[in-house]
Amino acid sequence: MKVGLNTRPWVGLDIGEYSVKLVSLRHGVGGVRPCAAELPLPVGAAEAGPEVLARMLGDCFSRAGHSARSLRGLTLGLSGADVIVKQVSLPLMDDDEIPGALRFEARKHLPFDPSTCVIDFQLLGRVPSEKRLDILVAAVPQARLDRAIAPLRAIGIDPDIVDAAPLALTNAISHAAERENEARVGIDFGHHGSWLTLYQRGAPYFARRLEFGGASVTRAIAAALRVPLEEAEEWKLEAGSDEPSIRVDPDSAEMIAAREALRSLAEELRRSFAYYRTLAALPEPITLWLSGNTARLPGIAGELSAMLEVPTFVFDPLESVPHDARANLPAGGPQFAQAYGLALRTA
Repeated sequence: MKVGLNTRPWVGLDIGEYSVKLVSLRHGVGGVRPCAAELPLPVGAAEAGPEVLARMLGDCFSRAGHSARSLRGLTLGLSGADVIVKQVSLPLMDDDEIPGALRFEARKHLPFDPSTCVIDFQLLGRVPSEKRLDILVAAVPQARLDRAIAPLRAIGIDPDIVDAAPLALTNAISHAAERENEARVGIDFGHHGSWLTLYQRGAPYFARRLEFGGASVTRAIAAALRVPLEEAEEWKLEAGSDEPSIRVDPDSAEMIAAREALRSLAEELRRSFAYYRTLAALPEPITLWLSGNTARLPGIAGELSAMLEVPTFVFDPLESVPHDARANLPAGGPQFAQAYGLALRTA
């Protein structure tokens, strides 16, 4: 890559149910300079027509100082229950035979008709001694992909790469890993669901969507305090803001309710880790990294750490950016983990 003052940025775009997150990486003199922007979505915007979401995306690009013509490229993330990421095995064969064999094999692993899906794969390795190939498969219904791309095309942008959300999260955590052989375990909190990802070199890749998200915490607070969901959500957002205007007491009724909500997540994680141990060994203890807007809630890492008895930390991909390069960055950034992993995935 030719590095210069006018090198154009590569953008990672995470269109969630709650907000749009954008991270751009521009290579230039002095290294990589990131920029990040987030724009909350109005209720129902994610299910509205592409024109509504297109306007929101245009606003988000404007906040980051970008336009369609200013980009070197863009990677779009796909998330949701209809996004499947799974490691599978095939018999040994030539590379050009894999796509056809994978279409047949996919029928065993996908909850929908493979003929209606876009299926991509990465060859992880050949194991001649066991006469098998290890392959990482990502699949999404074609109609879902078309809906995701439509708002971008409405503002004159075609994504150069489309990537599954759990792979973007693994990419971000792996990029920040201190040791090459450590297990990278992450939870990216979405609004209604979250992704658990687990990657370690030489072992099966594992991704699972959990039916737990920021809305789960909001409902728990609303039920415990007998207040409307809107009021509970407002408290949660303020408590997790960069400069909260309220004192967040760990013994408050809100935080007690949030802790109770986390217990169901902790139980799901225990079951997931137990299942993974039937596939491969896990180091003891593992380190768990939390991202997404819910990870901004004070004390959430400590609470999960105590419940699971594993070291747990908030993963902020922007934390290591030097002070002189933080001009276009928010104070905190765990919600940008997926967008950051997408921005790292350049063509």
